[in-house]
Amino acid sequence: MVIWPPEALLFLQPSSTIITTDMADRASELEAAASLISLESLDAANAAVIMSCQEYLRLADLFSRRLASVWPEELHKFGRALALTILGNLPTRPGTCPFCIQYGRSQSCVGCGYAGTHGRCDADDSSFSLFIEAFHTLGKAIYQDTGKLKCHPDDARKELSSSIQVSLDLAMQMIENLPSNSALELMERKAWYLDQMIRVLPVALMDPDVEERRCLVQKALLNYW
Repeated sequence: MVIWPPEALLFLQPSSTIITTDMADRASELEAAASLISLESLDAANAAVIMSCQEYLRLADLFSRRLASVWPEELHKFGRALALTILGNLPTRPGTCPFCIQYGRSQSCVGCGYAGTHGRCDADDSSFSLFIEAFHTLGKAIYQDTGKLKCHPDDARKELSSSIQVSLDLAMQMIENLPSNSALELMERKAWYLDQMIRVLPVALMDPDVEERRCLVQKALLNYW
């Protein structure tokens, strides 16, 4: 057994100066990458994000009006449908990314600032690949969760009502607060929106494995931007 003198603990702790410097360097890298995005690419990404949010608002309104008439034995299926609808309308496609719009297709990601700071999206170990793999695995877990309701029907109905209302509010906030001239802010908002929408999934109705998969998505989102 090794007995460390008290002062040795000071040398085992990471330096706050180093951590602060690393964070500042990272912020500078992201800002530099985003500064190269043209207004045309930003506008196109914003338009696509707004479209995905508007489509979700339309569908969520249908879920909201339908909920009161759902029989208790159908609540689990209803919750799965809602969760998959939330996932299916999140801005994860290339068309909602200003970097993909500007550097994809004919440029094959050459010069892409996101690729330079997070790895190419088609690389197995890139930030986006790790996120999208966890994201798809979560969707698969929800789709395959065909068992019984994991909570009381009254609690399930409250959970579903909350998920619908909060997700509606989030989608409206996303539309209202999209930046008009900052790719950096857009990427920050997208990361925030993805995380918040993942949090409101009605996983209390489902198998515990779904909650575990959701946690993995949230972990991957920490490096999304």
